[in-house]
Amino acid sequence: MKRAVSSDPLRGLKPADAQQLRRATQALQAGDRMYAGLLLLDLARSAPEHPEVLRLRAVCRAGDDDWEGATQDLARALAQRPEDFDLRAQLAAAQEHAHDHAAVVATLREGEVHATTSADWLGLSFEHDNAGEPVAAYGAVQRAVALDPAAPLARLQRARCATALGHGDVAAADCRHLIARGELVAHAWFTLADLKVVPMTADELAQLEAKAAAPPATTPAEERLMLRFALGHGLENAGRHADAFRVLCAANDAARASRPWDSEAFARRVDAIRAAFAGAPPPPQDGPGREVIFLVGLPRSGTTLVEQILASHSQVEGASELPYLPQLLDAESRRRGKPFPAWVADASDADWRRLGDAYLRASARWRKPKPIATDKLPENWLYAGAVLRMLPGARIVDCRRDPVETAWSCYKQLFGPGMVHFAYSFDGLAAYWRAYDALARFWAERYPGRFVVQRYEDLVADPNAGIHALLAACGLDFEPACPRFHETARAIRTPSSLQVRQPMRVASTPAQRYGPLLDPLRDRFAATEG
Repeated sequence: MKRAVSSDPLRGLKPADAQQLRRATQALQAGDRMYAGLLLLDLARSAPEHPEVLRLRAVCRAGDDDWEGATQDLARALAQRPEDFDLRAQLAAAQEHAHDHAAVVATLREGEVHATTSADWLGLSFEHDNAGEPVAAYGAVQRAVALDPAAPLARLQRARCATALGHGDVAAADCRHLIARGELVAHAWFTLADLKVVPMTADELAQLEAKAAAPPATTPAEERLMLRFALGHGLENAGRHADAFRVLCAANDAARASRPWDSEAFARRVDAIRAAFAGAPPPPQDGPGREVIFLVGLPRSGTTLVEQILASHSQVEGASELPYLPQLLDAESRRRGKPFPAWVADASDADWRRLGDAYLRASARWRKPKPIATDKLPENWLYAGAVLRMLPGARIVDCRRDPVETAWSCYKQLFGPGMVHFAYSFDGLAAYWRAYDALARFWAERYPGRFVVQRYEDLVADPNAGIHALLAACGLDFEPACPRFHETARAIRTPSSLQVRQPMRVASTPAQRYGPLLDPLRDRFAATEG
């Protein structure tokens, strides 16, 4: 959000206090929180209610995970500067960390009273989006576009919000508008290609080919990546598989250069997790957690489809990819001064109950509409042992798809910054699969009935039997709405957003269409189970 207040945020401070605040800011930027805290103690005596003093103190408190204190300081600061959208965004973020979603919504709704420009509404749309409020995000960006139809970032944000809500026609139109105007072109092409169910015209594909072939000096590296991955999708959809393979290999080579992944270190981590839980006592046979269904697996393995089926049930809310489990385990690791899973052997039943209670509190907002919620963060397969110690009543569904099809689907996808670095090479994909496959088999053997496998190919081959079996594994009665999952209206924030809004079809096998071109990938999976 853009700050909409005086250009001098230190106005009202005495010169000595202003200098003290600058030093505290510099100390925080340098990572010296102790010195910054000492400076802020003095400022709390001389200028306790100044908005910038309160804001900076909130930053310090957030660094100590004192989110309640941070929200109190930021609320007091915002009361003095209600038109400061930057401050409002900070308060909303702190409230989200404090797991007070109702307060987040109230803070953002109050901001709408002060929104007068397209930039104001765009900022509110971003914050609603971050808070998991897709309808409000879409409504806000609609206001932003209405106030300034030429604003390119608002158009791109509307395309993304529209995609999440299933409005593919709106998203495609905004992308094409940006391309025609030459604005945010790489992002627009990538977003258009990522719709997956909206084909490019022959003229558009030719235009994208020319754009992707432009000299490197004319386009930033990340934008070149977006164009290459978008072109790969377009060429595949046009049936030009040899060209698509060539483009996607070059795109992944370029992505890998800035996204390194250490397969050996990852394998050691997975081995350590298996060893930690092999020696741990089994979890209780029952307990809290029946209100959560975890969906795990590789990206592009069918987790979104499974969630959409479950979310069509009257008792289940599809919460998408929630960050709470890894956040809680990371916080516990910091508290203990050793990484997960090194502390697993030291954790008592009371520790696991405490962590389980914390997860249920953090995720409670998703179970207000319905009593059960999904958590489909794919990499939670790493933490199944922890999940069942924390929440012994929970169900974990391992979503599996043919490994070569899954790997190829990942290879074609440019993921968000910092995510899925293993996906940019055939070797990385095979190494990740082997680690996942070995640990998932361990969980399934150790926790029968609670860690269950759902195969994509079986589900689409016989949807009626597959959906009945899925619901039974999750402790749910069959409902007729579940086979009609494509009719369920909800926000979906994955690359499969528009795909799962279509009826079930025969299993998609795009990798097969590449013939011998993909033999090097197939060879790496020859020893794995399909």
